[in-house]
Amino acid sequence: MKARMLKVDLLIREAERKELTEALQKLGLLHVEKLGSESSLQNHAQWKEWLELNAWLEAQEKEVKANEYEGSLLIGALIPQLKQFKKDWSLWKHRQEDWLKSKAFWEVWQDYKPELWQDLESAGLKIQLYQCSKSEWPQYQAQAFLIGQRDDQLYFCRISNKENKEEINLETLSLPPFGASELQKLEVELNQEEHRLQSLLVSFLRANEELEAEAAAIQENWEFQAGLDTWQNLKATPLTHLRAWIPEKSEAEFRQSCSSLPLAFRLQVPDRKDNVPVQLENNAFNRLFEPITQIFQLPHYYEFDLTPMIAVFYPILFAYCLGDAGYGAIMTIAVLIGWFTFLKKQRALAALVGILGISTTIMGFIKSGSLFGVALSANADQAWIRSLSDWVIIPDDSSFFFNAFNVALLIGVLQILIGIGIAIAKAWYYDGFKASLSLWGKLLIVISSVALFMEDTLHLSAGSIQLLIFSLLFGIVLIMFFHDLSQALLVRMGSSILPLFFIFTGLLGDVLSYVRLFALGVTSAVLGLVVNRIGTDMMSDNWWTWIGAGAFLLFGHGLNFVLAALGSFIHPLRLTFVEFYNNAQFEGGGQAYHAFKKHKPFKNSHNGNS
Repeated sequence: MKARMLKVDLLIREAERKELTEALQKLGLLHVEKLGSESSLQNHAQWKEWLELNAWLEAQEKEVKANEYEGSLLIGALIPQLKQFKKDWSLWKHRQEDWLKSKAFWEVWQDYKPELWQDLESAGLKIQLYQCSKSEWPQYQAQAFLIGQRDDQLYFCRISNKENKEEINLETLSLPPFGASELQKLEVELNQEEHRLQSLLVSFLRANEELEAEAAAIQENWEFQAGLDTWQNLKATPLTHLRAWIPEKSEAEFRQSCSSLPLAFRLQVPDRKDNVPVQLENNAFNRLFEPITQIFQLPHYYEFDLTPMIAVFYPILFAYCLGDAGYGAIMTIAVLIGWFTFLKKQRALAALVGILGISTTIMGFIKSGSLFGVALSANADQAWIRSLSDWVIIPDDSSFFFNAFNVALLIGVLQILIGIGIAIAKAWYYDGFKASLSLWGKLLIVISSVALFMEDTLHLSAGSIQLLIFSLLFGIVLIMFFHDLSQALLVRMGSSILPLFFIFTGLLGDVLSYVRLFALGVTSAVLGLVVNRIGTDMMSDNWWTWIGAGAFLLFGHGLNFVLAALGSFIHPLRLTFVEFYNNAQFEGGGQAYHAFKKHKPFKNSHNGNS
């Protein structure tokens, strides 16, 4: 669902622009068109820089060494200090990496005296360092000096005349950034710097509220400047104008607040030519699926929000693809654990994954019957498997009409019909009944074509068949006469060949696309079965074979689960954004409603104790 919007036009005196812009920002209801101008780019850049710093700081939280560093009180503006801290931290990390490389190098090559190296080079000698395996060493030992060995690698030096053009077919090793004599002193410096930086890191993590307050001030500053620049001066008048939008439900609050301000305003219902912002308004359950809606695009203001339909179909499509009750149970258990631990701050995501997990568990029992690759068959040797097989209502049996393959196609037909129904409602609601007639024709064509194709299965009577043929022809007539009302009648009838072609060919392609639901479910089930077969074949009377088989089963099912879950996430998205959206005639391109308001510090995950 979407919130209804009202168009707002405001007029004020130029002299009061700053004062009234601040009052409107404090009110926090307006969506300001073209919020953000050239003069506000510097402030916006500061805000983007803060977002990057905040993300970096969150990533460094795991670097804190527990109970070693207490931190200290930070005074003054924190964000500039954090920016400098990030530079110092990166420099320390870089120097530490160079130190480790140098240490590893000199552990093999021992000490190195630059003056002796220079004396040899000034005498016309060329010194080169190499590394090779033991098996390669015989071809180089005649012209080299062995220096050291580590595992299977040998390290050697070659001293030759500078005029000698003969080369060894190996890459020359470069000297590390630091010499052997510098390492001990550098280690002390790095340890001191680490202590300072770790203490500062703890301090920044504990000062998250102060950092957020500074960040909120930066965001307010750039948005205020952007809002200030959005006013447009009216020629030959001391007045300036602002175009904005408010949710219709906030009209009373807006009128009451503006009654005490020195401004004139007008509220209007938006026109079709207006680029109206979109604010999604869904119930708690549907809201969980809004991130899926936003993966594609927001609906524009003059079409329906399809999130409620996604909330119905996406769990079904996901579960049908994954299709194993065991994998669904693992997802559900992981969410239950994460709800109180690692997903505590992302509970909306946890709830969404939990819904998908529960749906998959149920689907795994009722469709084909699969539990960690074990087929729930009525002919199984184990009694518990035979009892679970009673739950299967969508078997793989091709002799049963509602088998897994046919049900996948029926889900596709149902979703396509609902999509066409939404397109009809959209055209009728926003453009009038006449604009929806061609879509009624498409609906009649789809229903009639599917029913006639399933004539034998549905056991249709002769009268029903005649009615369906008439319905099909009537749908074609509706397409011919009403598919593009902007064209003249004769031109419209002639150009109807193309939309009719797309309807008939698209119907077949769209429905067959849902076969992927069945195919992915079969693939994960077969791979699970193969993993079980190999794992059980590995077992014997020796206890260690059971350990090896258990490790293989964990790895195999883990890999199968990851691959199946990835496919189950992606392919339902494709069915939603291509087949369903296309039949619902979803256009998208909506801009999100963003209130021009004061900002409270947002909460992040820093806790300051690690």
